Amino acid sequence: MNILFAATPKIALKTLETIYESKHDLIGVICAEEKRSGRGLKFVKSPIRIFAEEKKIKIFSYDEIKDKKFRPTLEKLNIDLLLVFAFGHIISEDLLKVAKHGSFNIHTSLLPKYRGAAPIQRSIINCDRETGITVMKMDAGLDTGPIVNSVRFPIEDGANTEDLEKIMSDISSRNILQTIDSIEKNTFSLTEQNENESSYAPKVTKDEARIDWTKSAEEIVGKINGLCPNPCAFSEYKSERIIFHRAKINALPASDPGKVIKADKNKFLVSGIDHCVEIKELARQNKKRMDYKSFYNGSKDFFNSDESFK
Repeated sequence: MNILFAATPKIALKTLETIYESKHDLIGVICAEEKRSGRGLKFVKSPIRIFAEEKKIKIFSYDEIKDKKFRPTLEKLNIDLLLVFAFGHIISEDLLKVAKHGSFNIHTSLLPKYRGAAPIQRSIINCDRETGITVMKMDAGLDTGPIVNSVRFPIEDGANTEDLEKIMSDISSRNILQTIDSIEKNTFSLTEQNENESSYAPKVTKDEARIDWTKSAEEIVGKINGLCPNPCAFSEYKSERIIFHRAKINALPASDPGKVIKADKNKFLVSGIDHCVEIKELARQNKKRMDYKSFYNGSKDFFNSDESFK
């Protein structure tokens, strides 16, 4: 089949590679516009754009495809299937109708739970024990279309957003060709979503990133793991911002919220309201991210038990 693929971040790359190496014709990719990043505010290309350029795959920008004047150009591509994976933009209903076999979205939650922009982050922030990935046929709504298939898996203790993205990337790439074949042969079935079970996963913001140590250890760990790698949870210690990338719940009883309970060569524990939070990965502001043991080896006396996070 002639496949048009719409995606932007790294999570979609393995799926794109699998399609590229298959018998199907990858006739183009739709990418979000390049963004400025870093101190020099240089334009940074997405992993999908980089791959497409290397393989000389036709690239369309989001600005192009949302222009109604561009519709005839897309129709000339003779698109059989439009696949969307973490694209980051709403695709018009008009464009969804271009592909002969329809348009399908690979969504990183067990729909109808967590429709919207940040399903992986919200599942961790909300301390869920299970998540999954869903293929759905797209309609005019936001992740409301009927479901083709889904794969579920547990959220392991201490897993952050990066971990779940890798798992979902692997699941999608392993299953995508079977899904495409079922669409081509019309052997798939559709299951309507249950609106009574639906929920929304709004985009995470920097305003959510500050840690409230008066929350439960479970909530604090959920925030730390859910917000990594971006925007990352933080707290102040000795007037310096400390960035957290990974944490686990520790059964040690709480003391004063935010108080450093232990900071030896083996563990770094901070008190929540009920139990302690064990910090596994962290960084000082504008410094390199590292696991706690590496941090301790370089800064043994930085944390001590008579100080607290604010």
